[in-house]
Amino acid sequence: MVIQMQNPFNPSFGKMPSIFLDRDSLSQRVISELNRGDSPFQTSLIYGQRGAGKTALMTDVANELKKQGWLVIDLILDDDFLTSLISQLQSHLAKVHLLKDIDVKVSLPGIQVDTKVANQNENSNFQTLFHALLEKFTSKGINVLITIDEVKATPLLRKLISSYQIMLRDNLNVSLLMAGLPDNVSEIQNDDVLTFLLRANRITLNPLDVESVKTTYKQIFTKAGFTIENDALLYMTKQTLGFAYAFQLLGYWVWNEASQLTVKKITIENIQNILDQYISDLNRNVYYKVYSELTPKERDFVQAMVKAGGAKVKMQTIAKIMKKNSNYVNVYRRKLLDEQVISTAGYGYVSFLLPHFDEFIEQQMILDEF
Repeated sequence: MVIQMQNPFNPSFGKMPSIFLDRDSLSQRVISELNRGDSPFQTSLIYGQRGAGKTALMTDVANELKKQGWLVIDLILDDDFLTSLISQLQSHLAKVHLLKDIDVKVSLPGIQVDTKVANQNENSNFQTLFHALLEKFTSKGINVLITIDEVKATPLLRKLISSYQIMLRDNLNVSLLMAGLPDNVSEIQNDDVLTFLLRANRITLNPLDVESVKTTYKQIFTKAGFTIENDALLYMTKQTLGFAYAFQLLGYWVWNEASQLTVKKITIENIQNILDQYISDLNRNVYYKVYSELTPKERDFVQAMVKAGGAKVKMQTIAKIMKKNSNYVNVYRRKLLDEQVISTAGYGYVSFLLPHFDEFIEQQMILDEF
């Protein structure tokens, strides 16, 4: 009899997965620190490669804080960024009957409202209005969390951060949680205007613990009535390399394959049946974008790793293939480590951090020859 059950794995980007592997403790720590008030986590940057679980972590934190009475303002970094922030704050003020206490005409691009703020005039700017609104929430003991996904350095972000510093200096109840790709986070923290963010707490999303991946796979499939052989479990775990998106994606395809079985036993062969689809999705949904954003020299480096072959590659071998000295290749080693494309694999060795990424690069090298 074919089993029909809802797939518990969710490889969709931007959605909160039902299986939030290895992140629950991190999420609880962020929540606990934010509730302390005076904590380095008050201004935090979640840092990780595509598919590392940045949005999921931020969403989990935001949802829990909402339950605890926090006001959460979710923002998209577009041209209406600051207008949306003010609009959402005003909307929530109206809901808690605080907006009637303010009364001055304020105009921002795309938004015009009548509010009342003592000692302000018609030319009130963003900082003034932002401050006045936060004062109202603070006076009522309401904490405000601003979240920004896919963050990058823009003039509007610079304006927000400059104003946000003043809000912190005035002890207003506001926290800022941002998530971004490694390159974008580094650019923000090194921006001349955003030097304040050098002191921001960086939450790095490292690969999932291998033992946790294996144990979770076993628990999920066993609970659903499947038997999964240990060699199949280890083979499945190895295919993910602890990459959060890969964990969800592989689980999703193996579940679909297993649901068609008449005998509820998952073998290596079952996993191999869906491996091409799994790798194809990794390539299409993650790797094309990751590879396209590498600089030419970074591509030379990862191509040299592929040419060298092996699960881990000696830096001396990479330098020899690239025909460069060790100081030169170490510059790109550091960049690729920071971008979470590669990882250290013992003294003088590196390996790919993303599963099957070497196969993708090899494919691209062949295509480039045509």
